[in-house]
Amino acid sequence: MKFYSGKGDGGTTTLFGSGKRIKKNNKIFHALGNLDELNSYLGICVSLSQDKKIKNIVKNIQETLFILQAKLGGSKNLKLEEKKLKELEKTADKFGGELGVITKFTISGGSVLSAHLDYARALARRAERQICDLEARLPSGSRASKFSLSYMNRLSSLLFVLARYANKKAGAKENNPKYK
Repeated sequence: MKFYSGKGDGGTTTLFGSGKRIKKNNKIFHALGNLDELNSYLGICVSLSQDKKIKNIVKNIQETLFILQAKLGGSKNLKLEEKKLKELEKTADKFGGELGVITKFTISGGSVLSAHLDYARALARRAERQICDLEARLPSGSRASKFSLSYMNRLSSLLFVLARYANKKAGAKENNPKYK
């Protein structure tokens, strides 16, 4: 079995279920590529985590990101349910409740897992910006785009909370910028 077709050698590809050739620099592929990069990086976070709770949360996020990609890519068969958004909020609230109130920016780092989760947060923000740019070009009322923006916004918040939680579990101190 070949793992390549050569059809994209001219700089075009197709979306899931579409026979139409589209330039690879189309905004949709920027958004999908950023989601793919985030999902891959979350795999690194899963492999680094010794905490089963964090592993399960991140694996669940990875599954949802695949659905999100499929929906943005045009799939009509998959559902993005509001409960996925509520799960992120509930999880962020639960883990956030175990942490102290934050009043300053924090510098990424502390524990290795925390640094990786924080980088994943930055990737989620970039994907969110790309989806926002794409959403401006989609027909109004697109359920996939509305869900995508809300989901990505909550996801970056949750990843921030998980990074702080990972530091707490590792006994790593949070550092704040000194601005000097």
